[in-house]
Amino acid sequence: MVRWILGILVVAIAAAIAAWFWLNRPMVIRHPAFGTDCTDLVSDANLNSKVDCIRVWYGTNRLILTDDATRDGDTVNVTEGLGESGDRLSLGRADVWLPKLIEQGGSRTRGETPHVQGSAPDDANKLAEYVFLTRITANGRETFATTLQGAIDSDRSDSVLLFIHGFNVQFDEALVRAAQLSNDLSRENRFNVGVPVLYSWPSAGALSLEDYQGDRSRSISAAPYLEEFLDILTEDISVSRINIIAHSMGNRVLTQALEDYARDYLERHNRDDLEFRIMLVAADVERDIFNAANGVFDNLDANVTIYTSDTDRALHISSIVNTNEQKRLGDTDTNRPYIRPSQNYQTIDATAVTTELFGIGHNYYSDNPTILWDMMCTIRETPPQNRALEVARFGDLPNGDQYYRINSAINPNASECTLHRTAFPAGDAPIPPAVEVEVDEGVAEDEIEIMPEAAPAPPPRSMAPPAQSYDPNPADAFNPVLIEFLVATYDEIDLTPNWNTLENGFNPNRPIQSIQILAASDTVGSAEENLARTQAYANAIAAWFIARGVDPSVISAQGLGETELAVDTPDETAEPLNRRAAVLITYLN
Repeated sequence: MVRWILGILVVAIAAAIAAWFWLNRPMVIRHPAFGTDCTDLVSDANLNSKVDCIRVWYGTNRLILTDDATRDGDTVNVTEGLGESGDRLSLGRADVWLPKLIEQGGSRTRGETPHVQGSAPDDANKLAEYVFLTRITANGRETFATTLQGAIDSDRSDSVLLFIHGFNVQFDEALVRAAQLSNDLSRENRFNVGVPVLYSWPSAGALSLEDYQGDRSRSISAAPYLEEFLDILTEDISVSRINIIAHSMGNRVLTQALEDYARDYLERHNRDDLEFRIMLVAADVERDIFNAANGVFDNLDANVTIYTSDTDRALHISSIVNTNEQKRLGDTDTNRPYIRPSQNYQTIDATAVTTELFGIGHNYYSDNPTILWDMMCTIRETPPQNRALEVARFGDLPNGDQYYRINSAINPNASECTLHRTAFPAGDAPIPPAVEVEVDEGVAEDEIEIMPEAAPAPPPRSMAPPAQSYDPNPADAFNPVLIEFLVATYDEIDLTPNWNTLENGFNPNRPIQSIQILAASDTVGSAEENLARTQAYANAIAAWFIARGVDPSVISAQGLGETELAVDTPDETAEPLNRRAAVLITYLN
């Protein structure tokens, strides 16, 4: 019997180790023929019906390595963009190989960036199912401006989409994200958000408290280079609109750069024909700092939308590292988000429909349809009453300042703002009940903004102590299924006590879009030990799903160590409620 038990343990450990190596294979971002223009590769492989080639123009203060050490040429190939400052603004462009969307005859769902893990396939048709970088070049200012202007003229959008990434993003990943956002926020033959442009500051592209602190310092020092980049876009490029999306720590860079840029904008540029539309997503910047700067932003006459969430992991890390206890611009704070009572400003709470905005992990897709769809409608300036938004009030007070909450149950008047993927049947979304509004005498009915009643405020944290029972609703095709449970111990990896919980929440007969796994610990042991233990446990949960036929490429597993306490405790405290795991399963239909 003992030998039999030992044999089972050996097999289980071997399986766990194999699963760990499988899940942690390196992600391949660069095409096997990297260094070649995307259009040449696609044409040679006859993949025009399966792959889109997206060219991204970039500015960066990263240290850029090229195949020409002197960089005497006007166009040189870039070999790497490092996570350290190059103390200068570098310009260039990159080609991104992006699988076409399903509705266009391709293999990709809107929002996804499917990457190869391990080694790239040899078959060209299989390559067409993944996203790749095919070439990055560094250019002089004149070549940069000339080629970007040519793309704007050809695109006929008369606008650019400037993306500024957040914490834990490497250069290659940022280029891919900029291409994906530009492609997926547009609608073929109906709406175009603009030519993709990226500003990449020197994030280390690594996830730890030390890396966060380093990224924070580098983001602040990057502001002058972003201001210089904005000057180039304003002075050298003929465009009528600049759409800006800044995520997470990228908002630190943008806030400082825009404050300096806008301060003397009217004197230096004297342009009244240029429109700015700015979206600040899960902004990791103190509200006081932003509040002090946004008065200067008025010189730009910009339309500003602030997307907030109480469940963005990057903001959770920020709250741990920063001890000043100041609220972040991107925090909803349950029902007390930052609101600026101004016609040009809107605050939108996305807590109820997403666990994080864009994510901070390599395996997380920036694919939450509710965010992409509503951001597209924000750029189009679709009125809030025509979108899947409900009115909310600060602090839930009757006279509190107004903001909005995304509500996926609303069937919006503007069909393009629906919060379900158009590549799959959306089903019949429930229509909110009519709202009776008393209209004052002398006020026309069409002047009244009628919105659905606000839903109850969402819970403040995504990994709260789990409930005692769990009753998933598999009939709802688009609400993700959340499974949460306590972990008795991390001293050994044993999923047996929680098998029934996992089985009850998992439907193997439904196609899966993604599975996100998080594991957290109490404070017994060192921070490094707890991080390793929770990562091993998260990997074991991933192996459980893989054993049941789930594609490993849709799974992300992360151990949080003791960085996410449900109950605040001193160090070396064995708190059962802090040893817990959460699994978020998003089905395709």
